[in-house]
Amino acid sequence: MRGLAGPQGAAGAVEPIEHALAVDGIDEFFALIPFWRRESSVRGAGETIHLHCTDGDGEWLMRLAADSVIVTREHAKGDVAARGPASDLVLFLYGRVAPSALEVFGDASLLDRWQELVRW
Repeated sequence: MRGLAGPQGAAGAVEPIEHALAVDGIDEFFALIPFWRRESSVRGAGETIHLHCTDGDGEWLMRLAADSVIVTREHAKGDVAARGPASDLVLFLYGRVAPSALEVFGDASLLDRWQELVRW
């Protein structure tokens, strides 16, 4: 991803990100998890979060395991599913929009927990 510079930076209003760039940003976000300083705190007991793009291809399943976060690109039922445009999904992952910006099915508190676990 080319970064969330400008309006997508750490403060200020957010603007939509083009679909392909947003999907790339989601993939990059997950690829970088092993390199995070706080990576060892992003754990769980097998809870699952399904992200689903509504504006094109893109689905991810995150499993919060006891020793890692496991991410696969697949359609699968999660403890919670969050649906929205790829732009909203990547902005959610970076904490730039709240889970309420997405269509949520299942245990919505898991999305709040995710944002707390990955907060910069």
